[in-house]
Order: sequence, then C-alpha cells, then structure tokens
Amino acid sequence: MKFNLDHSVNYTVARLAMLLKRQVTQLITEKNLDITPDQWVLLYYLWEEDGLTIGALSSKSKKDYANTTRIVDKLVKLGYVKKEKNKKDARQTHVYLQSKANNIKNDVQSCWESSSSIALKGIAKQKQKELLEMLLIIENNITEAALKKE
Repeated sequence: MKFNLDHSVNYTVARLAMLLKRQVTQLITEKNLDITPDQWVLLYYLWEEDGLTIGALSSKSKKDYANTTRIVDKLVKLGYVKKEKNKKDARQTHVYLQSKANNIKNDVQSCWESSSSIALKGIAKQKQKELLEMLLIIENNITEAALKKE
C-alpha cells in the first residue's frame, strides 16, 4: 500500500491540533484577553492546584522544562503568576496564581468550551468519549516508547 500523508493518523492529528490552537487563539483574542493557549494550559493546572513546581507543570502539560519555564516567566511578566523558590530545596521553584489570573478564568474557559462545541458539532457524546479514549491510548503508546529509549 502506498503511503498517503492526507490519510495518515499522525499527520491528521497534528494538523487538527494546529487548527484547534488557531481557533482558540482567535476566540481568546475576540474577548481581548492577553493570553495564549499554551499559557492557559499552565494556568489551568494551577487553578486545579496552586503552588505547583515548574517541574510538575512541565509534567502535567507534557511540555519540556525549558518551554514551561519560558511560559511561566511570560505569565510572571503579565502579572498572572508569581514564582517562589522552595525554602527547603532551592532547586525547586513553585508557581502561584495572582488575582489577575483568577479574573480571566471564566472567560478563558468559555473560549475553550466554544472551541470544543464548534469542533465536536454533530458528534454524539458516546463517539466523543470513544475518540478521547483512542487519543489517550495513542498518547500512552508514545509516552511508553519514549520512556523505553531513556
């Protein structure tokens, strides 16, 4: 069978990820919020558990440590978070939400909900659940393969 890029799962998922990111960026911009989807992801995990370390944010968001640090530094400059060194272990830096982050939480989350509604229009809830389960299997396969190489 001849390889067809347009029928490749990997390429389709990558293309879809780019389109979804572009769409949610547009929705965020329309609400005049000064935040990116990557920044929102880190804020999401801090809204779930404030005071996470940069390493924990990196792990939860599946972003490399350097990229996570860069995003956190930008969030600090924007006034959404503050960083504090761990008093017992100076190698660890904890990230804490500022009130500015809490002020945009509902608006940003509504952008993601709108994006999901647009993307999943016409797909039954059961099919959405099955899709998510398949995507999580793919993610786990990739994670396991990467761990075996380390």
